[in-house]
Amino acid sequence: MSYFIVERATPLLNRPDFRKIYGGASPFDEQNLVRAVEMIALPGMFLEVVQSKDEHILEVKSADYTASSLFVDQRFGSLQGSAPPPLKREAPSVELILERMKESLGLPYVWGGNYAAGIPEWRSYYPPQRELSPLEEAHWSFRGVDCSGLLYEAVDGCVPRNTSEQRLLGDEISREELQPLDLIFSPGHVSILLSEDEVIESCLELGGVVITPLDQRLKELDSATFRRFHHRVVSSQRS
Repeated sequence: MSYFIVERATPLLNRPDFRKIYGGASPFDEQNLVRAVEMIALPGMFLEVVQSKDEHILEVKSADYTASSLFVDQRFGSLQGSAPPPLKREAPSVELILERMKESLGLPYVWGGNYAAGIPEWRSYYPPQRELSPLEEAHWSFRGVDCSGLLYEAVDGCVPRNTSEQRLLGDEISREELQPLDLIFSPGHVSILLSEDEVIESCLELGGVVITPLDQRLKELDSATFRRFHHRVVSSQRS
């Protein structure tokens, strides 16, 4: 058994044909999203190698992400024969998490994105076959975040990556109990309370990472549930 150690942030895709996805006419769907992207693996993560595929591509498994099939470009890391020690993640303070999310304000919504700095070298490995619009360029270089990715990056990966798992975090609370960094879930989406009366989120329909008044956003959502997680993550995941 071998393991892939991520040395530079790199996307994990749900298909092995990277050249076909990024070398054809267009990888974008009707919403201008690249659905082949599952997430961005952060430096220090390690992945169990299932098998080698063609042209730098490995099929891998992740203990932190349970998608059935994941594929990575091995040029973004290295291989070793034994499992490295578990990665120790240290959750930042609540204040720093909120500040980090505010730094992402204005970034576009990028499907699978959780690395706001982007991966510019992806363009050299997989050059586009036509001129890209600014939004397409952001997706091609992964310079943006999706709704759960905004939180995932801000807490250094100390929470699950996907909304479906994040909605199980912590404890359910009432609207009246909301505090900064509490989570607001609507179908398929998560927003984060930034202050007593503001919400921050990455939303496709709103153009990316935005801040809106809490009362306004709650009126716009079909339904909402509220959860508090940070009292557990910040205190318990430092070890």
